[in-house]
Amino acid sequence: MISLFIDTALSNVSISILKDGKVLSIIQEEIPNEHSKYVTSYVKRVIDAAGIDANDIDRIFVVNGPGSFTGVRIGVTIAKTYGYLINKEIIPVSSLKSLAISSINQDIIMSVIQANRSNYYVGIYDSNYNNLIDEQFVSGNRLVELINEYNPYIVSNEYNVVGKYKLNKVSLDVEKIVNYYKDSEIVNYHAVVPNYLKLPQAMEDRK
Repeated sequence: MISLFIDTALSNVSISILKDGKVLSIIQEEIPNEHSKYVTSYVKRVIDAAGIDANDIDRIFVVNGPGSFTGVRIGVTIAKTYGYLINKEIIPVSSLKSLAISSINQDIIMSVIQANRSNYYVGIYDSNYNNLIDEQFVSGNRLVELINEYNPYIVSNEYNVVGKYKLNKVSLDVEKIVNYYKDSEIVNYHAVVPNYLKLPQAMEDRK
Protein backbone atom coordinates (compact mmCIF):
# COMPACT_ATOMS: atom_id res chain seq x y z
CA MET A 1 0.00 0.00 0.00
CA ILE A 2 1.29 3.45 -0.95
CA SER A 3 0.35 6.35 1.32
CA LEU A 4 0.65 10.13 1.17
CA PHE A 5 1.15 11.83 4.54
CA ILE A 6 0.47 15.57 4.92
CA ASP A 7 1.07 17.65 8.03
CA THR A 8 0.91 21.43 7.82
CA ALA A 9 -0.76 22.05 11.18
CA LEU A 10 2.27 23.77 12.76
CA SER A 11 5.38 25.62 11.61
CA ASN A 12 7.21 22.33 10.95
CA VAL A 13 5.78 20.76 7.80
CA SER A 14 6.01 17.02 7.07
CA ILE A 15 5.12 15.66 3.63
CA SER A 16 5.91 12.03 2.84
CA ILE A 17 5.27 9.05 0.60
CA LEU A 18 5.31 5.64 2.30
CA LYS A 19 5.04 2.11 0.96
CA ASP A 20 3.76 -0.55 3.36
CA GLY A 21 4.49 1.76 6.29
CA LYS A 22 8.07 2.58 5.24
CA VAL A 23 9.12 6.05 4.08
CA LEU A 24 10.08 6.27 0.40
CA SER A 25 10.53 10.04 0.36
CA ILE A 26 10.01 12.83 2.86
CA ILE A 27 10.31 16.59 3.30
CA GLN A 28 10.36 17.99 6.83
CA GLU A 29 11.01 21.72 7.04
CA GLU A 30 10.13 24.67 9.22
CA ILE A 31 8.26 27.22 7.11
CA PRO A 32 6.19 29.36 9.50
CA ASN A 33 3.48 31.37 7.73
CA GLU A 34 4.59 30.15 4.29
CA HIS A 35 2.64 26.92 3.95
CA SER A 36 0.56 28.12 1.01
CA LYS A 37 3.72 29.00 -0.91
CA TYR A 38 5.52 25.67 -0.64
CA VAL A 39 3.33 22.74 0.37
CA THR A 40 1.79 21.95 -3.01
CA SER A 41 5.25 21.81 -4.59
CA TYR A 42 6.47 19.66 -1.67
CA VAL A 43 3.75 17.10 -2.41
CA LYS A 44 4.85 16.92 -6.05
CA ARG A 45 8.50 16.61 -4.99
CA VAL A 46 7.91 13.65 -2.66
CA ILE A 47 5.80 11.90 -5.30
CA ASP A 48 8.53 12.38 -7.90
CA ALA A 49 11.29 11.39 -5.45
CA ALA A 50 9.44 8.17 -4.63
CA GLY A 51 9.29 7.31 -8.33
CA ILE A 52 5.53 6.93 -8.40
CA ASP A 53 2.56 8.51 -10.11
CA ALA A 54 -0.05 10.34 -8.04
CA ASN A 55 -2.59 7.72 -9.11
CA ASP A 56 -0.48 5.03 -7.42
CA ILE A 57 -1.40 6.47 -4.00
CA ASP A 58 -3.83 4.18 -2.16
CA ARG A 59 -4.53 6.29 0.93
CA ILE A 60 -4.02 9.81 2.22
CA PHE A 61 -3.23 10.65 5.84
CA VAL A 62 -3.69 14.29 6.85
CA VAL A 63 -3.08 15.99 10.19
CA ASN A 64 -6.32 17.91 10.66
CA GLY A 65 -5.44 19.76 13.87
CA PRO A 66 -5.39 21.30 16.28
CA GLY A 67 -2.74 23.87 15.44
CA SER A 68 -2.37 26.94 13.27
CA PHE A 69 -5.79 27.87 11.85
CA THR A 70 -4.30 28.62 8.41
CA GLY A 71 -1.89 25.68 8.48
CA VAL A 72 -4.59 23.16 9.35
CA ARG A 73 -6.90 24.53 6.67
CA ILE A 74 -4.16 24.32 3.99
CA GLY A 75 -3.29 20.71 4.81
CA VAL A 76 -6.91 19.58 4.84
CA THR A 77 -7.65 21.42 1.59
CA ILE A 78 -4.68 19.85 -0.20
CA ALA A 79 -5.58 16.37 1.09
CA LYS A 80 -9.19 16.77 -0.05
CA THR A 81 -8.07 18.04 -3.45
CA TYR A 82 -5.78 15.06 -3.98
CA GLY A 83 -8.48 12.75 -2.66
CA TYR A 84 -10.89 14.14 -5.23
CA LEU A 85 -8.39 14.02 -8.11
CA ILE A 86 -7.30 10.41 -7.54
CA ASN A 87 -10.58 9.26 -5.92
CA LYS A 88 -9.00 8.06 -2.67
CA GLU A 89 -10.32 8.27 0.86
CA ILE A 90 -8.55 9.95 3.77
CA ILE A 91 -7.56 9.14 7.34
CA PRO A 92 -7.54 12.24 9.62
CA VAL A 93 -4.68 12.37 12.13
CA SER A 94 -4.49 14.32 15.40
CA SER A 95 -1.53 16.69 15.72
CA LEU A 96 -1.50 16.13 19.49
CA LYS A 97 -1.56 12.34 19.27
CA SER A 98 1.11 12.48 16.55
CA LEU A 99 3.49 14.13 19.00
CA ALA A 100 2.79 11.44 21.60
CA ILE A 101 3.33 8.64 19.09
CA SER A 102 6.62 10.23 18.01
CA SER A 103 7.98 10.44 21.57
CA ILE A 104 9.71 7.83 23.70
CA ASN A 105 7.29 5.35 25.19
CA GLN A 106 5.99 6.28 28.63
CA ASP A 107 3.11 5.17 30.88
CA ILE A 108 1.42 8.57 30.50
CA ILE A 109 2.25 11.09 27.78
CA MET A 110 0.94 14.64 27.57
CA SER A 111 1.14 16.49 24.25
CA VAL A 112 1.07 20.28 24.41
CA ILE A 113 0.82 22.80 21.58
CA GLN A 114 0.83 26.51 22.38
CA ALA A 115 -2.31 28.15 21.01
CA ASN A 116 -1.45 31.71 22.00
CA ARG A 117 0.54 33.41 24.75
CA SER A 118 -1.54 32.04 27.61
CA ASN A 119 -3.54 29.07 26.24
CA TYR A 120 -2.68 25.61 24.99
CA TYR A 121 -4.01 22.59 23.12
CA VAL A 122 -3.49 19.46 25.20
CA GLY A 123 -3.98 15.71 24.93
CA ILE A 124 -3.11 13.00 27.46
CA TYR A 125 -2.53 9.37 26.44
CA ASP A 126 -1.60 6.03 27.94
CA SER A 127 1.30 3.90 26.71
CA ASN A 128 -0.86 2.58 23.84
CA TYR A 129 -1.82 6.17 22.88
CA ASN A 130 -5.42 5.82 24.01
CA ASN A 131 -6.95 9.13 25.08
CA LEU A 132 -7.11 9.60 28.84
CA ILE A 133 -8.93 12.90 28.36
CA ASP A 134 -10.61 14.51 25.37
CA GLU A 135 -8.16 16.71 23.51
CA GLN A 136 -8.93 20.25 24.56
CA PHE A 137 -8.09 23.96 24.61
CA VAL A 138 -7.00 25.04 28.11
CA SER A 139 -5.53 27.96 30.01
CA GLY A 140 -2.01 27.85 31.38
CA ASN A 141 -3.38 27.38 34.89
CA ARG A 142 -5.53 24.45 33.82
CA LEU A 143 -2.56 22.91 32.01
CA VAL A 144 -0.52 23.00 35.23
CA GLU A 145 -3.44 21.37 37.08
CA LEU A 146 -3.51 18.53 34.53
CA ILE A 147 0.25 18.06 34.83
CA ASN A 148 -0.04 17.82 38.61
CA GLU A 149 -2.95 15.39 38.33
CA TYR A 150 -1.44 12.98 35.78
CA ASN A 151 2.32 13.45 36.31
CA PRO A 152 2.95 12.79 32.59
CA TYR A 153 5.96 12.86 30.31
CA ILE A 154 5.34 16.12 28.43
CA VAL A 155 6.06 16.59 24.73
CA SER A 156 5.56 19.46 22.33
CA ASN A 157 6.45 20.67 18.86
CA GLU A 158 8.87 23.18 20.42
CA TYR A 159 11.00 23.63 23.50
CA ASN A 160 9.06 25.56 26.10
CA VAL A 161 8.41 25.88 29.82
CA VAL A 162 5.03 26.10 31.54
CA GLY A 163 5.45 27.16 35.15
CA LYS A 164 8.22 24.90 36.42
CA TYR A 165 7.56 22.19 33.82
CA LYS A 166 9.72 21.61 30.75
CA LEU A 167 8.14 20.63 27.43
CA ASN A 168 10.28 18.14 25.51
CA LYS A 169 10.46 18.89 21.79
CA VAL A 170 9.86 15.95 19.45
CA SER A 171 10.02 15.64 15.67
CA LEU A 172 7.29 13.71 13.93
CA ASP A 173 8.03 10.04 13.31
CA VAL A 174 5.94 9.62 10.17
CA GLU A 175 6.38 5.85 9.99
CA LYS A 176 5.14 5.33 13.55
CA ILE A 177 2.19 7.67 12.99
CA VAL A 178 1.04 6.02 9.76
CA ASN A 179 1.44 2.52 11.19
CA TYR A 180 -0.61 3.53 14.24
CA TYR A 181 -3.40 5.11 12.18
CA LYS A 182 -3.47 2.65 9.26
CA ASP A 183 -6.50 0.77 10.59
CA SER A 184 -8.38 3.89 11.71
CA GLU A 185 -11.68 5.02 10.26
CA ILE A 186 -11.44 6.07 6.63
CA VAL A 187 -13.30 9.24 5.66
CA ASN A 188 -14.57 10.25 2.25
CA TYR A 189 -12.59 13.24 1.00
CA HIS A 190 -15.74 15.39 0.99
CA ALA A 191 -16.28 14.76 4.71
CA VAL A 192 -12.81 15.61 6.07
CA VAL A 193 -12.94 18.70 8.28
CA PRO A 194 -10.35 20.60 10.35
CA ASN A 195 -10.26 19.95 14.07
CA TYR A 196 -9.52 23.42 15.43
CA LEU A 197 -10.72 22.70 19.01
CA LYS A 198 -11.18 26.47 19.22
CA LEU A 199 -11.73 28.95 16.42
CA PRO A 200 -9.69 32.16 16.27
CA GLN A 201 -11.23 34.88 18.44
CA ALA A 202 -12.25 36.98 15.45
CA MET A 203 -14.32 34.10 14.09
CA GLU A 204 -15.78 33.37 17.53
CA ASP A 205 -16.83 37.02 17.77
CA ARG A 206 -18.40 36.86 14.30
CA LYS A 207 -20.43 33.78 15.31
